[in-house]
Amino acid sequence: MFIFQLNHRRNIFKQILSNILFILFRWQKRIHIYVFAILLFTATYLSYRQRFGLLFQSSSIETVRNNLLNQHKQEQKVAVEWIENVLKNPQHYPNLVSNQTQQSTFYDYLQMRNHLSSSSLYTLLNKTKTIPLTKHDHIVVSILYSTQDSDYREGKFYVGQILYRLLKNHHSRFIITLCENNNTNDQISDGIQLIRRLLPVFIVNSKSESLNVYEREKQAYLQCILANFQSFPNANYLLLLQDDAEPNSDNFYNELLSLIDNRIQQQWPLDGQRTQPAFIKIYHPRWLIGYSHPSIYIIIQLFATSLFLTLFFFFLFYLYETMMQNKQNIYQIQSQYYSRSYISNYIFWSNLISNNRQLLYFIFYFFLITSVLILLDHSNVSWTWRSLHPTFYAIYPAPSCCLPGVIHFRQTYTQVIDYLNSIECHKNYAIDTAFDDLPKRANLQTYLVEPNLVHHIGLYSRLRKMYINPYLLD
Repeated sequence: MFIFQLNHRRNIFKQILSNILFILFRWQKRIHIYVFAILLFTATYLSYRQRFGLLFQSSSIETVRNNLLNQHKQEQKVAVEWIENVLKNPQHYPNLVSNQTQQSTFYDYLQMRNHLSSSSLYTLLNKTKTIPLTKHDHIVVSILYSTQDSDYREGKFYVGQILYRLLKNHHSRFIITLCENNNTNDQISDGIQLIRRLLPVFIVNSKSESLNVYEREKQAYLQCILANFQSFPNANYLLLLQDDAEPNSDNFYNELLSLIDNRIQQQWPLDGQRTQPAFIKIYHPRWLIGYSHPSIYIIIQLFATSLFLTLFFFFLFYLYETMMQNKQNIYQIQSQYYSRSYISNYIFWSNLISNNRQLLYFIFYFFLITSVLILLDHSNVSWTWRSLHPTFYAIYPAPSCCLPGVIHFRQTYTQVIDYLNSIECHKNYAIDTAFDDLPKRANLQTYLVEPNLVHHIGLYSRLRKMYINPYLLD
C-alpha cells in the first residue's frame, strides 16, 4: 500500500513537471509566458530604481540634500562669474548689452507711459536711455524674486542660476525682465546687485509692509503681471517664473516657441474668435500628478495607453502566429515522436485556449500592460514620449497647486488682475489656492501643459526659513 501511494505521488509529480516543461519548452504559445515574465521583471526593476516609481526606495534625505546643495553652490558660482563677465565685457555680448547705451538690449522695447507715477504699484529701478523700438512678436519672460536669503555662497541665489540658463541660450524673440519683491536697501547680496545692473527690474510690493505674507505674495504677483504688460504693450504673452523655476533643457526657448506658435495660437487665436484662458501652467509637481494622486485625466490616459499598447501587441502576435503557421505541419510531424504525456498536454492546452482565445489574450495583455504602467508611474511613461516633440504635449484643465511657471495672456490679464484685487489671501488661502476659484468667479479657464518645461530647484524655503525635503524637487 505504501509503495502504491509512493508511486502514485511520483506519477503526480512527473505529471506536474511534464506540464511545466511542456508550457515552457514545447507549448506553441509559450511566447506569452516569456513576455509576461520579461515585462513584469523589467518594470519591477525600473520602478525600484526610477524616481517616482511605485517601488522606488529613496536614499538618505540628508545625503541627497547635501549633494544637491553643493551642486547648487557650484552652479550659482558659475552663474555669478558669467554675469560679471557680461558686465565687464559687454562688447562680447551684443545680443544682451547695447554698445550705445551700455544697458541691456531689453530696455530698447520698454515703453514707460503716464501710468508710471508716484501712485503706481510698481517702479522701474533703472530708467531707459533710448527711444523704444516697436516689436510685435516678442514674448516677455519675467522672474519674480526676493532679495532675502539670496547669497550664492550659501547656495540660495536661485534667480542667478535661472538667469544664467536663460541668458546664455537667449533667443531673439524673448525679452527678459525681473520683478523684485519686497525691496529693501538692507542686506542686498552681491548677486542681486549684479542682476540689478544687467536687466530691467520692476520693484513691486514696496508699499505693503502692513499686509500679511500671503497677501504680499499675491500683490507682488499681480503687480509683476501689470508691470510687464503695461511696459511692453506689443507683447501678447508673459511667462512669469518664480525665482526657483529653472528651464529643463537648453532647448527651452524652442520648446516654448513651438508650444505658443503651434499649439496655443492655434487653439486660442489672437484675433479674439475664441476667449483665451486666464493662464497656462508649464509646471506641476510630479509627485502630485502620479497614480498615487490620480485625476480623471490621469486615469483616462492610463486606460487609453493600455488599450493602445494592447492592440499593438495583438498586431505583433498576429504577425508571429502567421509565421508560426508555416511551421505547423513540421510541428505536427514532430509531435508524433513525443511521449503520450506531451501529446495529451498539447491537446489539453489547445482546447483550453481555443475557447475565446483572442478575448483571453486581450484581457491578459491589457491587465499586464496596465500593471506595468502603474509600476513605472505616469510621469516616467507619459512624459518620456511627450518630451520628444511639442506636438505631443498635452494641454488639459489645471489641477490645484503651485505657480512656478505660468503663461499669461494679454487678452485676459486685466480680468486676472481684477479677480486678484477682489480677494484677500491668508494662511489657508494662498494665491495658488485662490486661483482654483478663478474659473468659477471670473469665467476663465486655466490649463496645464504636460510635460513640465521647468523644474523646481528651490531647496531652501524662505517662507519656512529651512531646507525642504529634496525628494519634493523635480
